[in-house]
Amino acid sequence: MSEGFLDIIGLERNTREKAKLKVLIENPSGEPNKEILSNIFDFIKKVYGTERCTILWWDGQTNPSTKIISLEDIEFLQNLWLRIAGNYLLFLPIQFDVEQIVQKDEEEFIGLILITYSHLILKSPDAYEVLYLTLNK
Repeated sequence: MSEGFLDIIGLERNTREKAKLKVLIENPSGEPNKEILSNIFDFIKKVYGTERCTILWWDGQTNPSTKIISLEDIEFLQNLWLRIAGNYLLFLPIQFDVEQIVQKDEEEFIGLILITYSHLILKSPDAYEVLYLTLNK
């Protein structure tokens, strides 16, 4: 998933060259165990400087859903992770405003978020990897 991912999020070539992708967590089971979710929150604190973040997901709707969560919401996150199996789950800065992003397909939407915020954390649809994308502007 990770190698070709930057190619499918709709970045123009010059932007694509500035983008970097790192596999944060490999999760062969795809299960949202508490250790994996705690590791994600540790990274959120390191990257976004806060213990809370905005999560964004697609659940068969045209528009994505969002919710601000923290480590206290780990059970909600576990249930969501299982319920939306096969879909992306994004972990974004708390100030994320979904209204700023024009709706496209999921991958292009992720590309627009990366361009707007210059970094994001996401769970792959198969949940085998949690990725960290950055964009050097």
